[in-house]
Amino acid sequence: MLIVIGGSIGPFNSILLILLTAIFGIYLLRNQGLKKIFEIRSNKQAPFPTTDNILKTLFTPIGGLFLLIPGFVTDLFGLLILMPVTRILILGLIFSKLKPLNAKNNVNNRTGDWIEGEYKKDK
Repeated sequence: MLIVIGGSIGPFNSILLILLTAIFGIYLLRNQGLKKIFEIRSNKQAPFPTTDNILKTLFTPIGGLFLLIPGFVTDLFGLLILMPVTRILILGLIFSKLKPLNAKNNVNNRTGDWIEGEYKKDK
């Protein structure tokens, strides 16, 4: 993909574009990621951080990391993660695939599976 796009826009432009997205990724990782983490830790409005803030805090460094990795596909993923509209869609997709941790235990308890055994008490 990198070679195809490099052939279309030229090698200098493709290298320049990759370097610019890498610099933007470093900026996001360094400034925004740490800033959001400290912001959640020192938030005086709510005693507990909200799920929305935690997910935004996690997604900003992930988007910056994707921008840091050279390549146009990873840059596209990084930008999609950083945009609020597509971030909501990605989170919806992730949460639709997740199942509760205790879902398997609840199913086994409802079926009535019993394990029988004998024991002998020593005196």
